[in-house]
Amino acid sequence: MTDQSIGRRERRRKTWSAFGNLGRKPNDYEVVTHNMNHTTGAVPLEMGPDVHGNLWLTQYRDKIDLKVSNWDEFRDPDQMTYTKYMQAQDEQETYIDSLLQQYTEVRGSDGKLSHEALLFLKLCLTPTRYLVHGHQMISAYLQQLANSSYVATCAAFQTADQLRRVQRIAYRTKQLDITHPTYGFGSTERHSWETDPLWQPLRNAVETLLVTFEWDQAFIANNFVVKPICDEIFLKHFSRVAEQLSDPLDSLIAENLYRDAERARRWSVAACKHAIANDQANRAVLMKILANWQNAGEEIIEAGVRMITRETPQIGSGAIEAEIRNFWKTMQTSAGLRHDA
Repeated sequence: MTDQSIGRRERRRKTWSAFGNLGRKPNDYEVVTHNMNHTTGAVPLEMGPDVHGNLWLTQYRDKIDLKVSNWDEFRDPDQMTYTKYMQAQDEQETYIDSLLQQYTEVRGSDGKLSHEALLFLKLCLTPTRYLVHGHQMISAYLQQLANSSYVATCAAFQTADQLRRVQRIAYRTKQLDITHPTYGFGSTERHSWETDPLWQPLRNAVETLLVTFEWDQAFIANNFVVKPICDEIFLKHFSRVAEQLSDPLDSLIAENLYRDAERARRWSVAACKHAIANDQANRAVLMKILANWQNAGEEIIEAGVRMITRETPQIGSGAIEAEIRNFWKTMQTSAGLRHDA
């Protein structure tokens, strides 16, 4: 083999040198996601080291307890790209649009809702736009402070999922207000969010999260406590209760939105497993954060389950609480965040 042929081979290998020793040609997901974060380095932003943005990134991202030497080795289990995400969500939005047309326009389902169903929606559906908007802002913060474009992309799509859900809640709120103007849909949700005793554990958790600035703490508290528990309550079990109250439209919408929640959990679990595999000391760091939010999670479960079963006493709240706690334990275990994992 000549020196010239060796030189050509080395030059070809450098084509994907940004990926390190990948051992293969990167796929489309990796090509459009890799090394897109411009805020890493000794001085994150191209300004003086003492400007506010650089000080913030240094304190709340680079100096946190969680230490991962190379987040660029993390991969989204769904390998979601912008194109793939838009195609998938276009299909889901088309499905929900068809539900709305079929049930509200063709069947007139909103006009047939019982008094119990309307009270259920007034308490457990329309106020959730405050809850979900909080999750949207926190997800955007996780994206903004992410140390790798692989993590940032996951958080960005999670943010978009929350925006999609806020829009659907707002749409349903207006539809219900038009059909049932005496129930206060669209005008009483803030009062419920701020004063109803059952909403207060959730409101307190979200508002605490909004001033939780360390990336690792915000990530664990949101993606392993507040958001997944609330998704179980206000999507999965909400869907079941709505069906029991003869409200198939809102049941099916919640069931569809739950797909977004499952995708968020997949990347969150994968991110934790990557951090722990990178450095076993990270397991103790993450478990400590989780332990600090354990009580908040328990309070959310108790209040949330009482909320969604208030109008349906025939549905046992104990069984729902047990199911959600088992789900929460399983999620923690799968991420390596329990001593029995």
